[in-house]
Amino acid sequence: MDETILVIAGLPGCGKTTYLDQLSKESWRTFDDFKANAYQNSPQFQKSRKYAALQAAIRDNSRCAVADIDFCKPESRAEAQAVLRAEFPSIELGWRFFANDLIACERNIRRRSRASIEADLRKLYEYSAQYTIPEGMVVLPVLWV
Repeated sequence: MDETILVIAGLPGCGKTTYLDQLSKESWRTFDDFKANAYQNSPQFQKSRKYAALQAAIRDNSRCAVADIDFCKPESRAEAQAVLRAEFPSIELGWRFFANDLIACERNIRRRSRASIEADLRKLYEYSAQYTIPEGMVVLPVLWV
């Protein structure tokens, strides 16, 4: 991979965290659930509590991988890309998309047996309906987790 930063989109249960764990073993700095618990519960990329750490990692020339279910939404992807390109114009930005496989994601959510199963399933159905993958992008299969 030649990218400096990877932005990873995928539904709940698709394997984003597992993929980030693999990248971490290859010396990538990883930022999972990037927008979770954002300041003022904002959906804005820059309001992430992890944004300052991401900026510092990029300035340190670290390869970074950022994942969030909100990147399933085209407007969220556009905003993330605009913010990153505005602040780091020469950055090599890449995208990875997990397949929009509702059945496999639901299987994974039920299999991991967290207390949040029902909330995760609601998010899965909500985001699946909005999730489109741009043509020509790298699409990863849903991982068995």
